[in-house]
Amino acid sequence: MHRIDPHVLDTETEGVNLRPGTLRDQLGDAPALLVFLRHFG
Repeated sequence: MHRIDPHVLDTETEGVNLRPGTLRDQLGDAPALLVFLRHFG
């Protein structure tokens, strides 16, 4: 398991079904599993 760099957590996010704010705002205070998917299309 790796920890996410605080700089990344403070990056603004935008997208469908996301709250306004940063990645930290999206994840909340509870432990979370974050999976990155890449689309080659």
